[in-house]
Amino acid sequence: MSECIRTEGIKNLKVYLDSLDSMKNIENVIIVPHKNVDFDAIASAIGFSLIASKMKKNPYIVVDDNPCSIDHGVQVIMDEAKKTYPIINRDKYLQMKKDNDLIVLVDVNKKYLISLKDDIDDNSRVMIIDHHDSDENTVCADCDYIDTSMSSASEIVMKLLSMYRIKPNACVANYLLAGIYLDTNKFTKNVTPDTMSIVTKLLECGASMNRVTDLFTEDFNSDRRVQELVSKAKITNYSVATIVANQEDEYTREELAKASDYLLKFGVDAAFAVGNIGDGTVAISARSKEKVNVGEIMHELEGGGNPFSAATKLTNTTTEEAGKRLVKTITPSFYKTI
Repeated sequence: MSECIRTEGIKNLKVYLDSLDSMKNIENVIIVPHKNVDFDAIASAIGFSLIASKMKKNPYIVVDDNPCSIDHGVQVIMDEAKKTYPIINRDKYLQMKKDNDLIVLVDVNKKYLISLKDDIDDNSRVMIIDHHDSDENTVCADCDYIDTSMSSASEIVMKLLSMYRIKPNACVANYLLAGIYLDTNKFTKNVTPDTMSIVTKLLECGASMNRVTDLFTEDFNSDRRVQELVSKAKITNYSVATIVANQEDEYTREELAKASDYLLKFGVDAAFAVGNIGDGTVAISARSKEKVNVGEIMHELEGGGNPFSAATKLTNTTTEEAGKRLVKTITPSFYKTI
């Protein structure tokens, strides 16, 4: 792998992609969202596959999650998209892997958060498109575009599609709109005029808010579990809400994220949900409005993200211990100066 290149603007990212277009030795573009794939991850992956096709490359999207762990709405998208877009698992990728593949990480930049973490080496050609903070665990890429000011990877990809004059069909427009809808917590955080301009373009491409909200229809049992988590919330110092679940109860990362999102309704500056996600791992999901940089807080706890949405996973600990560590970490230094 060559020295990491950080592009300073989305136009420079297009310049880099244009240079790849003429490289005859690149045949396959392997698009890799993060593990525990969500709306933004799968949508940006599908959206980027249109750019790869425009470059006359063969796009493949690698998702290696257990289907039982995937959110219902995300699974609906994947089942629909598989009819048109090649979504494969890691085993299939390893069978077809070539030395000249371009690996594109979307909505992720940490090696430990991708299914191909053991398959990327110094000879791999890698590109990153993400909106989460980088740190020492970030994959060194040939081209690295990380912009934490963007609402979502879906917003970045839609900007690229517009630059390439690619008009997504109504289905892909719905996926990208769902990605933005998720990562802005239904347009309540990290929304800029550029974000709403992209939303307008997606609606002009045939996206439907009714269709998108249908994708977010809650599974009854999962929703009850989220509400159980919310009922455990406490308001701690600095107008921050925290949930510390019982160690014996197991939750998914998505349920923790939904619980912390839900708590922002109650006038707090930030919300955190701590829970056991199995395999000896405790996860923390963090959400914020404007005043608190939860990305920095999660970075202090071996994780990362952006100022509005972040997370971490801890081993060899309990939910109670992780909760105490979290509370000690939250200080006014992470508050934005207003």
